[in-house]
Amino acid sequence: MAATVISVINSDYCVPNSIKLNIDMDKGVAYINDEVIFRVKEPSISLRDRRAVCDVSGNPIFTLQKKLITLHGRWEVFKGASTDSGDLVLSAKRSSILVPHKKNIDLDVFLAKNTEEIVWDFKVSAGANKKTADISARGSSTILAKMKNNRGMFEVEVQPNVDYGFIMALLMMVDEIDHLKSGHNNHNTTEVAAEAFGEASALIAIDAAVTTDGDDVTADQP
Repeated sequence: MAATVISVINSDYCVPNSIKLNIDMDKGVAYINDEVIFRVKEPSISLRDRRAVCDVSGNPIFTLQKKLITLHGRWEVFKGASTDSGDLVLSAKRSSILVPHKKNIDLDVFLAKNTEEIVWDFKVSAGANKKTADISARGSSTILAKMKNNRGMFEVEVQPNVDYGFIMALLMMVDEIDHLKSGHNNHNTTEVAAEAFGEASALIAIDAAVTTDGDDVTADQP
């Protein structure tokens, strides 16, 4: 019986043997056997935390961006350098709206064809301190990839025939969630408000953050 192949970003990233993928999120570089395979490029200015992941030749493989104001916190992945809705590959969101600071990170992942999003297609389960993470598929007990954080380097074991470009995209989301929780700028305050109080309260946070004299303002909570 033919082995199941999980191809989301590109079937070229599905190989018949397990691989060790190392991702240095600070440098924006991913390696296999000490050879660079992906580089992350960031625009100089982006309100959506947009990042393009390129191959070693500089060709964009996929683009990851975060939606500005959502209840769950949602990330989207598009083909190549596009951010057009027709090129959407997948989206992911927090499993819960209200997330305590130290709660584990759980992401529900939906392929683009799963427009109703009643049931997730893939699940990411990570510790609150992002020391470990597991990625699984709906209807299977097999772990597709396991991540261990070794002093800032994501060391990932990817199972055979699993798209490691897809795994890269999901772990970038995990890394970004941690940055949002630990940040202290106005944009991050807005994201927290969106998850905790909904879109209406997030708009209040935006108004409070943009002041004429630059002083810190705390918006009254409902």
